[in-house]
Amino acid sequence: MKIVHINNTDLTGARFNGHDIQVEFNKRGISCKQFVVEKTGDDPNTISLLRDFEEPYLRNMCRLTEAEMSLHGVVYPYGWRLLQHQDFQEADIAHYHLLHNHFISYAMFSELTATKPSILTIHDPWLFTGHCIYPIKCDKWEKEECKHCPHLIRNIPMKEDNAQYLWSLKKVIFASVNIDLVVASKWMLDLVTRSPITAHFRNVHLIPFGIDTTMFDCKTRNKQAIRARLGIPQDHIVLFFRSDPSEFKGVSYIQEMLKLLRADNPITLLTVGQMGLVKPGSHNIVENGWINDENLMADFYAASDIFLMPSIAEAFGVMAIEAMASSLPIFVFEGTALPDVTFAPNCGIVLDNNDPKEFANAVERLIKDQNERIHRGTLGREIAVKHYDRKQHFDRLLELYNEIIQRG
Repeated sequence: MKIVHINNTDLTGARFNGHDIQVEFNKRGISCKQFVVEKTGDDPNTISLLRDFEEPYLRNMCRLTEAEMSLHGVVYPYGWRLLQHQDFQEADIAHYHLLHNHFISYAMFSELTATKPSILTIHDPWLFTGHCIYPIKCDKWEKEECKHCPHLIRNIPMKEDNAQYLWSLKKVIFASVNIDLVVASKWMLDLVTRSPITAHFRNVHLIPFGIDTTMFDCKTRNKQAIRARLGIPQDHIVLFFRSDPSEFKGVSYIQEMLKLLRADNPITLLTVGQMGLVKPGSHNIVENGWINDENLMADFYAASDIFLMPSIAEAFGVMAIEAMASSLPIFVFEGTALPDVTFAPNCGIVLDNNDPKEFANAVERLIKDQNERIHRGTLGREIAVKHYDRKQHFDRLLELYNEIIQRG
């Protein structure tokens, strides 16, 4: 069996973009390659579709051209290179990820998928819309073919309203392809069945992403030593979250919650992502840039007491299952995949994103109630080991690959 994964990059998002899958499969003796346009690691099984040092400039010109023409994912040439590459030609199955990340023209997806059995993991709702990655509080993708888009500045932004054209182009293309679809959450599975672009697909598989639950076992880490290294006082309650400027990730909701938070315990805010977004107020803050090192991330979880993930759009949420595996209680918002992924309300705590006072009150309650923190954290660890271990993820993908090959 020979498998190829196709994505825009390798190490960023390695846990879900195909990179870690190809590493594991090669360890198991299964031939697996990953094609990318942004190769940042040195794995010999990762193949860059860029040919020389000028390519990043040319790719950027493609981006600028599409931005000027209010298009997206239409002009990139790397699909042709993929089609001509020997490792792609010899593969038994091609597994695609994140088509909207500026590396492939989905206009030629029909030709690519006609060459061999193919799988597309749908990581977010972009496939269902005219241009939005998440159509928050908008149902035009489902009922009106994205006519008269009210959110042109939402990523991916457009100068002119071509949303209906791009929606229609996707519908025509995906009506002509015969592929298997993979989603990681029941929330995404529901969108697949509702979208006029994908509702006709019959081979749709729910396979949650997985993590190294051994790596994220906080019992194997020295919390006091980690806090000392990070400069976090031992008596502080640590609230850990991702600091991201995207409207989807909810930093603004955390900021509003912190203004209302009344807690007797001293608090440290621990962040990864973009620095400088959060005003700590009276709280201590330890900021970090984005981190691809799983071991260091596991240290951050181990140093923390509560994880905040108030995303208003989330198709799965890998950080949520990392926090659960690290025995942390987690706060999430309704209307995303996270309540189901975190097995709320028994494990995850679900809140209304329109009520910052409720958010603050709930955090205050958990800060005061160590027993609830321990209970939810222990349950989260059990759920993560049972449902989100990476071995289970790899095994289920291998089962799917074997099923597709046997299907012929």
